[in-house]
Amino acid sequence: MSESSSTLDQAWLARAVVADSPEAIVVTDPQGRIDLWNAGAANMFGYSAEDALGASLDLIIPVKLRDRHWRGYEHTMETGVTKYGDTLLGVPATHQDGRQLSIEFSVALLRDDAGTIVGIAAVMREVSERRATEKALRTKLAEAERTVTALRATVADLTNRVTRPTMSVQGWSEQPCTTTSFDA
Repeated sequence: MSESSSTLDQAWLARAVVADSPEAIVVTDPQGRIDLWNAGAANMFGYSAEDALGASLDLIIPVKLRDRHWRGYEHTMETGVTKYGDTLLGVPATHQDGRQLSIEFSVALLRDDAGTIVGIAAVMREVSERRATEKALRTKLAEAERTVTALRATVADLTNRVTRPTMSVQGWSEQPCTTTSFDA
């Protein structure tokens, strides 16, 4: 296989991976406008590529998180540094129908030949079901911990109420004796 056909095959392979990935793959320009929106993104967020391309990422960012998102985005564009290149970030996102999604994603900074950042690629996975399961498990664990704490307190209380006679080697009580009217 010649070098040029190898490059062509790699380009086709890259396009096929992006197009057919079940994960959402989204590429944005330095201003945060969407340049690439694969089928995984359409399935995850409900917007077609036609609706998403050229739109702002605000399309999927919950309103209350937008300021924070854009501060981080602009900082990354200015500095060329992101802590999410090799770390998954879990955040809420918004579906087209308005429901909240839980997603995890990592990003890759895209640079031109001069090293200038020309965009960011994000690979996202929806984890709403897993997050709901984890939340339910945390709730059950907290309930179990409260039950164990209450049982320990009950056992401690009962233990303190029980008097245990102590005996010497000879079998006589080591408890102090008191005289009564019958001791005369």
